[in-house]
Amino acid sequence: MKNARSSPLSHLAVALALTVAYAVGAAWFYYAPARGEPNLDVTFRGLFIHFLFLSFLFWIVAIPEKKPFPALNLLVLTLLMVPAGVVASLLCLFALSGAGLRETYGIEYVVLALVPFAVAHKLVKGRVLAVPFILAVLYGITAYLWVNVPW
Repeated sequence: MKNARSSPLSHLAVALALTVAYAVGAAWFYYAPARGEPNLDVTFRGLFIHFLFLSFLFWIVAIPEKKPFPALNLLVLTLLMVPAGVVASLLCLFALSGAGLRETYGIEYVVLALVPFAVAHKLVKGRVLAVPFILAVLYGITAYLWVNVPW
């Protein structure tokens, strides 16, 4: 019996579909309540482009990998774990605001990326070293700048 192994193209297609789905979902989540609000200039296209960049930013998990198949596994598992990162990020925000901190300076973006990066590294490589933490900090800094710096 042959060893069933999916093609890299199918991994890439799943990763692309998840990335676009997250961007559409996040854009709609912010666009739907903002429609019709006075003094609020929000377009779905603008929000979609904004969240598409943040969704594709998760793809940095594949950069340190030398072989394509583990990189694609890391990418797909990272994207599958993004909802867990969102939950962890919300819990972090609730805890920090409950402690009286109103400005988090991007900690939520680091937590948002750290959970999927660490889980994907643990599942694919069997261990978690410094790479997911470094990538999460890089994601957090880039996302914080993307959201807070006027372009």
